[in-house]
Amino acid sequence: MSWTSLKKGPASLHVAYAGTYANDLCGHKTRVRTQPGVEISFDLNPNLRARNKSENSYVDARDLADGEIDSLESVQIVDDYIVDRLQSVIGLIHNVPNNWILSIELEGPHSFKVRPTFQPGSVFLSVVSGR
Repeated sequence: MSWTSLKKGPASLHVAYAGTYANDLCGHKTRVRTQPGVEISFDLNPNLRARNKSENSYVDARDLADGEIDSLESVQIVDDYIVDRLQSVIGLIHNVPNNWILSIELEGPHSFKVRPTFQPGSVFLSVVSGR
């Protein structure tokens, strides 16, 4: 099944990993597909292109890229536009699965099985198992 773009530009993310969190990262090229299962995808690489290498977004993205992504706990997408579009897409599916796949591009592909929880203006993607 083909991908549906949810937003090309930056979307605010809150990311929990290794017992800490980052609330200054942006996901880019957010998209979803619903077959064979639900998969949501975004790109964190633009966070590594900051001119100021002391910016929190760069530091957090660098930590994740240097191996902390293996200890990903959850991602919260905080973007009304994406949440609304995602709910519209998911609303068209019969028997929405409890677990989805989260694919993150950050110096290579990373995939996680996640359980989504929708709240007003955000969606939580809690990791249920590693890759």
